[in-house]
Amino acid sequence: MIDRIAVLGGSSLYIPEFIASILSHNLCVQEVTLIGRTEAKLAIVAKFCQRLADKSGFPLKITHTTDLAEGVRDAAFILNNIRVGGMSARLRDEKMPPRFGLIGDETLGAGGIANGLRTLPVLFQIASTIEAAAPNAVMINLTNPLGICMEGLTKYTQLKVVGICDLPETTIKKTIELLRLNGNDLVVDYIGLNHVGWIQDIRVGGRSCMSRAIERILREDDEFFERALVELFRLIPVKPVHLFFYRDSVLKKQQALARFRAQELQEAEEQILALYADPHLNEIPALTRARNAVWYRDTIVPLIKALSNKAEQQFILCTKNNGAIRDLPEDASVEVPAVVSQKGWVVQPVGSCPRFLKGLFISIKESDRLVVEAVRHRSYEYALQALAVHPLVGSLESARAYLDQVIKDDNLELH
Repeated sequence: MIDRIAVLGGSSLYIPEFIASILSHNLCVQEVTLIGRTEAKLAIVAKFCQRLADKSGFPLKITHTTDLAEGVRDAAFILNNIRVGGMSARLRDEKMPPRFGLIGDETLGAGGIANGLRTLPVLFQIASTIEAAAPNAVMINLTNPLGICMEGLTKYTQLKVVGICDLPETTIKKTIELLRLNGNDLVVDYIGLNHVGWIQDIRVGGRSCMSRAIERILREDDEFFERALVELFRLIPVKPVHLFFYRDSVLKKQQALARFRAQELQEAEEQILALYADPHLNEIPALTRARNAVWYRDTIVPLIKALSNKAEQQFILCTKNNGAIRDLPEDASVEVPAVVSQKGWVVQPVGSCPRFLKGLFISIKESDRLVVEAVRHRSYEYALQALAVHPLVGSLESARAYLDQVIKDDNLELH
């Protein structure tokens, strides 16, 4: 039995999906504490979550607080779900880079770096509070940019922290379904950084099915897979990898966009909050489900269960390298297979990068490192270097102009 799970960013309108996943997985937890900054919104979300639990008959208590230390105290697990600056900040990360000839994204490239510069100072403050109030808790980090956040948290805090993203599991699941495979002897060889991951091999009973998987992907007309990349490199990438190989066409598309994803989500959230405020609503509305927040059901709750059990399970986690990828620093954050149990998690060695990925991975990780150091030292120079060396940023002039605008918009203290 888990006594308490604390949720940072507890006023997110998609937290009810987390509660629904706890209920559907029958996760044995007594209390979930939602922690947020705005009492009114937090209360609406918490009361709706309690109605979901009450309707199910599951004896789950939902509490809420704006006091971080009080909220995390005695928690076994802390789910970090914050979005610094809210959806308006995500919109800037998507919309502003294309104005400077850069690809907009909240996780990768210029937008991801801006997000990291804005988010890491808050995460470091949160980490200090958790270290004092809940030193034994395990933090599961969902906050983007995941790779940069994990780089900072694992290097410069004492937290027991691990990151997880649904993209590796979704890609693996889609590939396995395509091949109609199943069984306990199925092994997937995966190597990656967050949002830059690749399936290298799929084996059943020790025999590779990779050639068959590639042939099937190339025959099928499934937009989920980047077929040109699969055909060229004979590996299967997660979807965001296409940003690195179609930069010109992606940028042109973004520059022509009338509405960005963040705007769509922002408008939907205003309607969702109004629905949650109805005291008679006791099931998740279709508008919430339209976000398809499968990460709670497919990755987060299964990970919490695995961390609570003696039996070992394998997950793709974003965590400290510790030698898993031979070409990258030991303390870099990577996304690799790990064996998980109540003892924690142990990364599995995946060897060297495929040669075509080695330079890409090294450049991304150096950029991530520089973002972290820019925040720690409040350094304009490090921040500019982080942009300049990133593979998605092609111009120092654009990088400098963009960074100056980010500093102004986010009131960053860089010198």
